[in-house]
Amino acid sequence: YGLVGSEMCIRDSNNMKTIETINKHFKTLGGLYNISHEKSLSLHDLENEIRSIENYLGKDVPKLLRDILIKYHGYSFNNEVGFNVTTHIPILGNSIFLEFGQFLSLYQKDLFDILENNEDLFRTDFLPFAEATPGDYIAFNMQEQSVYFISHDFSENEQSHIKIADSLKDYFLHLCERAEEKEVLEKSPKIISVRYSDEFLAIIQKWKNKNTSNKES
Repeated sequence: YGLVGSEMCIRDSNNMKTIETINKHFKTLGGLYNISHEKSLSLHDLENEIRSIENYLGKDVPKLLRDILIKYHGYSFNNEVGFNVTTHIPILGNSIFLEFGQFLSLYQKDLFDILENNEDLFRTDFLPFAEATPGDYIAFNMQEQSVYFISHDFSENEQSHIKIADSLKDYFLHLCERAEEKEVLEKSPKIISVRYSDEFLAIIQKWKNKNTSNKES
């Protein structure tokens, strides 16, 4: 029992350090505000809401996500914040910046209702915790312990569930302001110049002489 207790204390300590690190990072991004100015819920009420979500999913909500939802549910960033994705998301076009809308609310069972009303999207495999673009979500994969972008508005030949981060910690600590997207794009490899060999140019000219009116004079 003592060994198990020690392991739990270590996990709790690590989780507290992670939460502190995430909170500090959020402050560097300009902090958050309560977007709906909703009524505050007691810790008891918040715990009950999360418990009802756990009963619905048949799985425990990870302590890190539980703590984040209790502290930030219904909140959004003061500045334009998002996540630079490495996997192509069609809805973003050529952009790599996936906006963060707001943390989903626990007030009046908002998050629970989203789960129930979108059973085809989430089943019991995903727990959405934030809204991205309107009607699209950032969700935690309960099995993989990873983070996904989930959209309700994809065509048949497109993915609706796209993995964007390996863990909650990875996702939260890599949130950034939109201006940082330009820096990522500037560091991306680009074709600066193209050079063709004389042999290749000769082959092209031979094809032109044979197939087009654009012949050597």
